[in-house]
Amino acid sequence: MGNNNVAGFLRLRGSLPFPSHIQLGTDATIDMKTVSRRSDGGGGFNERADVLYTVEGSKCKVILGRIVCNDGNVNVVSFVLNDSIICPDNKNLCLPVYKMDTGFVCLFDSESKGSIAWKTRKNVDAWDGVTDTKVCLYGTANRCGLLVWEGKKNDSRERYAKAVTIAHYFVSCKGSVAVNRSSETTDIGFSVVAKVGLSDGKYDITVEGPDPHPVFDLLHMFNEVNKTGIWKPSMCPHCRNIRREHSRMQSDSEDDVVPFPPRLGSQRNTTSIANNGRFRGHANGSYIRCRTFYGFN
Repeated sequence: MGNNNVAGFLRLRGSLPFPSHIQLGTDATIDMKTVSRRSDGGGGFNERADVLYTVEGSKCKVILGRIVCNDGNVNVVSFVLNDSIICPDNKNLCLPVYKMDTGFVCLFDSESKGSIAWKTRKNVDAWDGVTDTKVCLYGTANRCGLLVWEGKKNDSRERYAKAVTIAHYFVSCKGSVAVNRSSETTDIGFSVVAKVGLSDGKYDITVEGPDPHPVFDLLHMFNEVNKTGIWKPSMCPHCRNIRREHSRMQSDSEDDVVPFPPRLGSQRNTTSIANNGRFRGHANGSYIRCRTFYGFN
C-alpha cells in the first residue's frame, strides 16, 4: 500500500435518495441506506452504502464499502454483490480495490459457490491506452444481472490501473418462462455504477445510482455485452438517448447569447413513480448529491 492513502471523497448521486424505501408494484421494493460502525479493536471504522432489491422474496444486495484506519487512511474499497440466485448460503462476490503507489489493483475474491463465469477482454486504443474489461452475466429468464469490472491504464507498460469502474445492472421481468411469479409482478431495471480514481493521491469515489432503465433496453445491453465482451453505458439505448439529449441541449445553450435556466417542472426533466411502481421520465435532471454520509464526503 502507498503511504498517501488518506480518506477521499464519496459522492452518491442518482434518481433515488439515501436513505429510502421504495415500493415498486405489489411485490418489489428497493431499500437504500448508509452504515458506519467502529472496527473491532482497530480504532478505525467501516463505512458502506447498501442497495437492496427484493422481488417476490428473491433478494439482491449491492454494497460499496471502505475501511478507514484510525489515522484516517483508507485501507481498501470494496464492491460486494450478494444475490440469492448465484450466492447460496449468504456467500458474497467481493471485488476489493487496493490503492498501490502507482495505481489500483483488484483481487477477484469470490466466496460464491454458484456458477460465476467472467469474460475478459483487453482493448488498446490509438494512443496506447489500455482498457481491461471483465463481464459476468448471470440469472434466469425472469431475473438476471450484469456485473462489470473495468480498469484503465495509460499504456501497456503500467502494472496498475489508473481508474477502476465497477457496474451492476439488475433486471426482473416476466420473461418467457414464469416460475412461481404472480401476474402483477413489476418489471424493473436498475443500475449502480462505482467509479474509483485518484485526486491528490487520495481515493476519489463516485457512485451513480440506483438509476432506473427500461427493462428491454437493459436486456439489449446484456445481449451486446454477451456477444462482444465489451461494455460501455451507451450500449443501453435509454442511456444513449439521454447522452444525445444532453449533448444537444449543451450545444443549443452555447449558441444562446444569454442562457436561460430550465423551467422548473418541465416535462423534459420530470421523473415520477406511478401507483404501479413504474418510473416515468428518464431522470435526466434529478441527480441528487448527498452531503451527509458520515465521513464519505
